[in-house]
Amino acid sequence: LHPQLHLHVPFCTCICLPPASTMAAGATVQSEWTRLLAVTVESAKDLKNVDWIGQSDPYFKLSDFNGKVIGGNDGGDKSKSAVVENNLSPSWQETHIFLLDKQVDRFKLRVKDEGTVQALSKEIGAVTILLDTDHQYSKTYPLDTQGTVTLKYKVTPLTGVCA
Repeated sequence: LHPQLHLHVPFCTCICLPPASTMAAGATVQSEWTRLLAVTVESAKDLKNVDWIGQSDPYFKLSDFNGKVIGGNDGGDKSKSAVVENNLSPSWQETHIFLLDKQVDRFKLRVKDEGTVQALSKEIGAVTILLDTDHQYSKTYPLDTQGTVTLKYKVTPLTGVCA
């Protein structure tokens, strides 16, 4: 995110954008970015073991938003968690923040097994989350293969700029 951007984490009610003097001419931050999404992924349970030796080393990725997004820590519109080694029921307790345009109504959470190199990381399971209502309280979602993931999220409209 822009160094002047101020966020209250994990469930903020206000966002401070950079002063107009620091923004590029013609920037349309207020009209383009209409909402802030805070996703807290708490844990997963009973994941499929995809390792040949030992147990999977799971991490999650948030991606595949269906519109413009900024804020990911893994390439602008993606966010990657820490790896929990040798564990099929990991606990992450991580909050990831994104700015969304008005088109975004879903994203995908993928649980992957950390490989010795990124190309060897295997998908353990995935779920698409619809941003239909706020889930400020934990909700458990089944993965498409085996196991579940527990998360909560909050979508906050950006109605103004803080002083």
